[in-house]
Amino acid sequence: MGTDQEICIDLVHADHEKDVIRILTEAGYWDAPNAWRDLGDMENNFSTAGAQQSDPVAALVEKLVNAADASLMNACLSMGIDPESSDAPPSVRHAVAQMIQKSANPENETNGLIENMTRQERTELARKITLAATGAKGKPSLTIVDEGEGQSPDRVPHTFMSLNKSNKLRVPFVQGRFNMGGTGALRFCGDKRLQLIVTKRNPKIADQSEKHHDLWSFTVVRRETPTTGERNSVYRYLAPVGADAKRKGGLLRFAADTLPVKPDGNTAYSLPLEYGSLVKLYSYKFTGTSNILMSDGLLRQVDVRLPSPALPIMFHECRDYAGKEGSFANPSTGLSVRLSDNQAGNLANGFPYDEIVTVDGQEFSIRYFGFKDGRAKTYLNKSEGVLFVVNGQTQGVLHSRFFTRRGVGLNYVSNSLMARVDCSKIDQWAHEELFMNTRESLADSEFRRKVEQAIQKKVGENAALKAFNHQRRTEKIKEKVQDDRTLEDVLKNVMKKSPTLSALFLTGTRLSDPTSTAPVSSAPDFVGVEFPTYFRFRNKNSGETLIRNAEQGREIRMSFDTDAENNYFGRSKERARYGVIIVGEDNSETVVQDHSMNLHNGTANLKLALTDTDVGDKIRIKVIVTDTNRLEPFINFAEINIVPFVERETGGTGGRNPPSNNKGNDQLNPTGLALPHVEWVAKDEWSVHEFDKHSALKVIQSDQDGKNRSFDFYINADNVYLKKELERAKGSEDLLKEQFKIGLVLVGLALIHEASDDDGKEVSEKVEYATRAMSMMLIPMINSLGDLDPSELGVSDAA
Repeated sequence: MGTDQEICIDLVHADHEKDVIRILTEAGYWDAPNAWRDLGDMENNFSTAGAQQSDPVAALVEKLVNAADASLMNACLSMGIDPESSDAPPSVRHAVAQMIQKSANPENETNGLIENMTRQERTELARKITLAATGAKGKPSLTIVDEGEGQSPDRVPHTFMSLNKSNKLRVPFVQGRFNMGGTGALRFCGDKRLQLIVTKRNPKIADQSEKHHDLWSFTVVRRETPTTGERNSVYRYLAPVGADAKRKGGLLRFAADTLPVKPDGNTAYSLPLEYGSLVKLYSYKFTGTSNILMSDGLLRQVDVRLPSPALPIMFHECRDYAGKEGSFANPSTGLSVRLSDNQAGNLANGFPYDEIVTVDGQEFSIRYFGFKDGRAKTYLNKSEGVLFVVNGQTQGVLHSRFFTRRGVGLNYVSNSLMARVDCSKIDQWAHEELFMNTRESLADSEFRRKVEQAIQKKVGENAALKAFNHQRRTEKIKEKVQDDRTLEDVLKNVMKKSPTLSALFLTGTRLSDPTSTAPVSSAPDFVGVEFPTYFRFRNKNSGETLIRNAEQGREIRMSFDTDAENNYFGRSKERARYGVIIVGEDNSETVVQDHSMNLHNGTANLKLALTDTDVGDKIRIKVIVTDTNRLEPFINFAEINIVPFVERETGGTGGRNPPSNNKGNDQLNPTGLALPHVEWVAKDEWSVHEFDKHSALKVIQSDQDGKNRSFDFYINADNVYLKKELERAKGSEDLLKEQFKIGLVLVGLALIHEASDDDGKEVSEKVEYATRAMSMMLIPMINSLGDLDPSELGVSDAA
């Protein structure tokens, strides 16, 4: 049996559960029941420790967040500031600016953000929090080391090993609040759920009255299966010092100036650690166990879950992978940094793009990342469409199907678009209503639904995103419009023979150019300025009051002209602010709680909701816009007369107006017959549409006007059943292909009509599933049913 320090070092270097068990068995601890103390001193702790994150990466992120919290706590205490006092930084960003960057102006919202740090600064900070992958390539062990506050041996049971205690509840600049999120990783640690913790308190902040304040201590957490009298498994940790039958012993401890546990390149345990903590997760189970630095590795997954971390983390690949010197370490700086830098040119022009939405007085900042075609998969998977982020950590996600919802309609870019919703400024009540305590999913609450609806409306009405979607559609459509018009004529002849089909689908007279449904910009060559010189109501002089009517209960919209750049309200540096205020007759001011501002190419559209209004009310509204460069803000007044609410029908009235040359003003102008644009897809393009040999038809929503929607149809030219029929066609191949195409188009239109209330993605999935199943029978059915003899069916021919 070695010394406590030797046992500790052996456990640090162990990479497999069997090695940990062997080390502790030889030391006489593994099979000694009294040496293991209940986690949280709770005998029934499995329900708490086991009911955490369901995703291994989200659980790992909690460990990384705890490491950053420890670093901020260390900085705060080292400066002699009580973390729970009014002198403490009020937010994570403020803490980084004040205590890490030593900024002279930490109140400035651009300071303390990782996006605004230099590359050198991020690299230097990342060396203070590290993650190293060691052991087997299939089941690596992950070791996290931080130069944070660390803990003394007697404090560990009340910090690392505690549950449901309020250790950080009153500290405003850390993420951890509920004192249990760090246990979420245990369920992904091998079969025995083994985890090692090694820690030492920073001597500068240690309580000198503690007997062992200057010692290192370590422990191993494990899951013990139920024994006689126990109903559930129990998590326990090694605490053999002074242990008795009550299992309340202390941690193993030893004296040492430093421990060689920090990674250097691909050497996992090399550099000395003077104080701080080490957490090792043995045989950690997560998706994608290749080199953690590769595009499909752990680093990229963490970057999505920590898109804007408070502090960067240096990732080290220390397993047996080939590489050049310097290629084994890379900092995790978050998805936002990687995309904002855009060094690989993966973002489309105009991105990232930002805007603000306010719901019940809570401010949400939205940043959109639009990718060039095929580039998003480097950063995201399809489940990650909208990320809800608090202090840099993703705490809830909406699937990319969000962008295909009715009212959004960004189907062509649904897999090339990501929205990051920064929720860091919402208050604690709103946070509790929006997120689950596990910090990996959204709560099912009225406030969550209200926020989601507000964001959906914001995205669906965004002119820049509509233009992005239209551009992608134009790139996809390659066939000439004349081909569509030929199809239209054929379909009209087919459907005229059936009153049912005619009633369903013949809603116009002519098919429009599929690429003409374009977002029309009032200023196509607009170039905005960083600090605008004017911000006034549309078609009004600066300072001129806007007078207009607004229906009771309906959203109020106001448009402004400005020379501000599109990112004026959302950019990370020198961000502008705006406010909406109701001015009473006595000049009292009331802040409007629900509003949003969209700025694109010189036009700012403000939307706001007023409550408790009566018909006949005259409401005076003040809109204030300012930035750091202005001595006086832009102020605009509007006088709103409340008039009765009028019901309106939105589309679907049966007829369409004739095509017009009027391009409108900053909106989509769909014209013509609601029949689809149709394209054949050859085998070499299968990957673009996720086809295989059995795929038949894919539909993508291309536009929406009220209740009317239009779709583009993509037909598999190399469908296995079509190819077999073509081999037997003997000179009638062209006719057979047209039959296959027209048959699929009719089926697709019928399915779309039946699924009229579904989102675009749901419609597409139903069409793909149904046509995949029937493609085998389609041509034989067309050729055979028309040739049936009534006498063969036992019926008379009415003709």
